[in-house]
Amino acid sequence: MMSAIRIRQALFAAAIASLFVQCASIAQPQGGPRDSLPPLVVGTTPAQRSVGFQDRRIVLDFNEYVTLRDQQKEFLLSPPAPNGSKPTLTVKGRSVQVDFPEPLDSNTTYRLDFGNAIADNNEGNRLGNSAFIFSTGPRLDTLMMSGLTRDALSRDSVIGAMVFFFDAAADSVAAYDSTLFNARPDAIFRSDSSGYFLADILKDKAYRIYAILDKNGNQRYESGTDYVAMLDTACNPTRMPDFDMWIEPAFGRRGPRRQIEPPQIYFDLFLEEPVRRQTILGSSRPERQKLEIVFNAIRPAGIVSFTAEGIDSTWFVRENGIKGDTVWYWIAPPTAEAAAALPDTIRAQIAYVSQDSLWNDRLKAEELTFVHRIVDPNSRTRRPTTAYADSVKQAKEARQKAKRAARLQKRWIKAARQISRRRGDPKRSDAELLADSTLFEQVSVDTTQVEKPRRTDELPVRNPFGFEVMASNPLNPENHIRLRFAYPLRSVDDSRIQLTKLSEGQSARPSRDRQTTQPDSAQRVETPEPFTVELDTTRRLLTIRAEWGADDEYRLLIPDSVFRNIAFQANDTLQSTFKVADSSKFGTVILDLQPVSGGSVLPDAEYILELQTREGKTVQRVRHALPGERYTLRYLPTATYRLRITEDRNRNGEWDTGSLVQRRQPERIRFWTHPATGRNIQARENWDVAVPVDLNELFSQP
Repeated sequence: MMSAIRIRQALFAAAIASLFVQCASIAQPQGGPRDSLPPLVVGTTPAQRSVGFQDRRIVLDFNEYVTLRDQQKEFLLSPPAPNGSKPTLTVKGRSVQVDFPEPLDSNTTYRLDFGNAIADNNEGNRLGNSAFIFSTGPRLDTLMMSGLTRDALSRDSVIGAMVFFFDAAADSVAAYDSTLFNARPDAIFRSDSSGYFLADILKDKAYRIYAILDKNGNQRYESGTDYVAMLDTACNPTRMPDFDMWIEPAFGRRGPRRQIEPPQIYFDLFLEEPVRRQTILGSSRPERQKLEIVFNAIRPAGIVSFTAEGIDSTWFVRENGIKGDTVWYWIAPPTAEAAAALPDTIRAQIAYVSQDSLWNDRLKAEELTFVHRIVDPNSRTRRPTTAYADSVKQAKEARQKAKRAARLQKRWIKAARQISRRRGDPKRSDAELLADSTLFEQVSVDTTQVEKPRRTDELPVRNPFGFEVMASNPLNPENHIRLRFAYPLRSVDDSRIQLTKLSEGQSARPSRDRQTTQPDSAQRVETPEPFTVELDTTRRLLTIRAEWGADDEYRLLIPDSVFRNIAFQANDTLQSTFKVADSSKFGTVILDLQPVSGGSVLPDAEYILELQTREGKTVQRVRHALPGERYTLRYLPTATYRLRITEDRNRNGEWDTGSLVQRRQPERIRFWTHPATGRNIQARENWDVAVPVDLNELFSQP
């Protein structure tokens, strides 16, 4: 018996041991420092920077097992194959094998840029900025050119931008630049983590150079998606100024970095507005008296004519979007009856300037249909009242009514059964109780179905007149009080608007016994304050201006029906009490633009001055600034700011991006810098900070 037990124990132990053997897996030994070093190249076939290469395979050997990550995005072949084919990368243990599908060009220097595609197999440490150079001819092309890639708006370095070098004779079209779309580059390089790049396989010839930030990783430029930059002139590496290059050692978590001083060329990358033929993308009727048309091209829409069936053309008020790609037509009938009689469906004919296949302007005519869906203004969800929605609503109400009736019937049957038992009746079913008419007089259950009011029914009816008050409390007196309306205004009765200044009366002064002081509401003295009302050209933005007193308190009263819009809607009463900001509690920055004297600045350009926070948020902006003028920025909270200055070439008050096809650079942006404090401008309470701006020096910088 004991031997049988020992045998069973031995079999059980063997089964457990076999289970652990089957579940075991090979793992790295625990303990010790973590591997933080990338793999190292210990050998290559052929040798690095070899010449006369005629094979179609290259092998790189490493000191540890490696893997490939994001090779389609990271790996670059320079110059690329004529048909766009790419080499095949294969991992063979501690080696990476590169196979070319087609023979390489003769007498050409090639560069295999692996980027961050190679990493060790254990910890994933990547071998960054690794490249292999060889030549199919008897010698290598070794001329170099350096540069820096930046963002045109923020002026920050751009990491991983691709830099293309083309033969200067690749584009023979003078009017449009199609090099980046049609030509094959001679070489491709990539900017590092500091935005610098070093082109090291160039020839003694002129190059036309471009840079793109490839957003989707297809290594091709797509207008409107990828950022792009170009140089205005061709560059020959033998005619460029000298530069110094060194490697800064690793510090903390930061690895070693390449530094170049000064870069030979600079790229300011921008996102261009894609060149499209003008066409209508869509049309809608978001409001009953508002027609919206969205165009394809981001430029002013060249509308020649717009007519609608059954609507007088004089009723239309046109409003253009900021960039011109959106146009609104407001319908302003002369009477409320005419506004109410507007059809739900409006058909209109529009003629506008478009382009043919050769980009020649032509007149294009279309018919548009605008459908207005009735919306309940008091609905919380503002769903259109369609037949389907009404049927769903009725079915839901019927189910709720049936549930309430079932609950009442259940309560009645419970009360009737208790009465039946007290009378000594035999046990009866629910149907028998309902059939007994004598119980109806004795059961006191309220069977009236009173529906609990919904929350939406309890809410007051909302006024469809919509507007927004654009003012802070305390009020910045330089901004005044602005009201933006949802509809253009038909009339403004500003004589009924009341603006009063609040001050303390004699009784408001505290006595020796503070308990005898009356509440402030009984001691206020209101003095009428003069003001003016300004309405902009769109009749949707109204400004109330006054001679505001610092730290004073005001009350604004706008009675009902002061404003009436084109939909014959009127405002409700608006009353507000607010204070005006005290300038002594804020800082002031005085921008002194010194006169220009030619050189690096345009003589007839204007400037856009933007005071920004460290995070890049614009606090105050001055458009159409001129050299030789002084601009004072008040009511600045205590903080550290920086000044961004835009050279407004076309004087439209906005920063304009560039165009690759038209060879137009974006408008230049510079940040004011002090030799001691850098970009920082410190605003303090009750303190004026003078900022002298030398535009000549500022825009002479690359």
